[in-house]
Amino acid sequence: MNTIKTLKNISAYKAGASKILGKNSVIKLSSNESPFGPSQKVLDKIKKISGTTNRYPESGSVELKDSISKRYKLNKKNIFCANGSDEILGLICQLYLTKGDEVIIPNNSFLMYEIYSKINNAKIIKSKTIDYCVDTKSILNSINKKTKIIFIANPNNPTGLYLDKLSLHSFIKKIPKRIIIVLDAAYAEYLDKNDYESGMSYIKKNENIIVTRTFSKIYGLASLRLGWCYANQNIISLLDKIRGPFNVNRIAQEAGAIAVLEKNVEKKLISHNKYWLKKIKDEFNKLPLVVYDSQANFIFIRLRKGIKEKIMLNKYLLSKSLIIRTLDNYNMPECIRVTIGTEKENKILISVFKSFFKNDK
Repeated sequence: MNTIKTLKNISAYKAGASKILGKNSVIKLSSNESPFGPSQKVLDKIKKISGTTNRYPESGSVELKDSISKRYKLNKKNIFCANGSDEILGLICQLYLTKGDEVIIPNNSFLMYEIYSKINNAKIIKSKTIDYCVDTKSILNSINKKTKIIFIANPNNPTGLYLDKLSLHSFIKKIPKRIIIVLDAAYAEYLDKNDYESGMSYIKKNENIIVTRTFSKIYGLASLRLGWCYANQNIISLLDKIRGPFNVNRIAQEAGAIAVLEKNVEKKLISHNKYWLKKIKDEFNKLPLVVYDSQANFIFIRLRKGIKEKIMLNKYLLSKSLIIRTLDNYNMPECIRVTIGTEKENKILISVFKSFFKNDK
């Protein structure tokens, strides 16, 4: 009964829409997915092993860990693989939280941090943001004896804004070692800024930091549900104890083991994203919009005229077969998030936005 009572206070996660009633063909720019999907080499591997689904996968994701270790020059004993980084977030909360514990989450962060924390009976403390940027001082001021976990997405979803290296370093030094810091770096591959740090470099000297990563974005494997994290070996050992025995399916393991080593493919995807991220920002900045300097594979936007204009814009986009992400459930009802698509999709997106604001005058 206690579990049922707890769940009554939790709002289910609502994913970005993928269909429009009455339309057979849509442009989906709502879920920050790769517009290209996996490489041909990955697709060939999936096809080759698709007939082996009657067998359980290798339980320890050994080959996948080897590839991740090789790609990022990491100790594979510090790597944990899972059924999406979402599973890791849930396991962390299951591992470290009990009733009465507190979890600090910056305002306007990925919704699953709060959901998993509440499932494990923790109290949520929302730290402030400054123009949607994480305010580390607010986090530090929120810490008390009950604080067990701090979640920070860097760059953040749904804003695409990030903590620079110096700010992150200064912040981590001030956190008590008893508190687990989860750095969610789902979009790290898209950042080539000199002042960005995913958090990997802190693991060797900090036993309380967990960095989560995903194959759902740049690698185009969202439907296979594949994620991993890097942390102290003691944490990895504990996660291994509470995960399911076959938590990563074979297709995901083998596809991921190939994808993470395809640097040339990754380089092309990053180049495409970098070009269109700037291009769309430049075009949108010519419109009556507040366009934020998002640094992932999406753009965060605030409508100057507020909620009513957001509703009208979204309705217009849907009429043109375009799906973007409205952010009402992030407590940002006047804002939207738009994923970078293919060249064709991006050109249509820009044209439709221009058309709306031309008609809106």
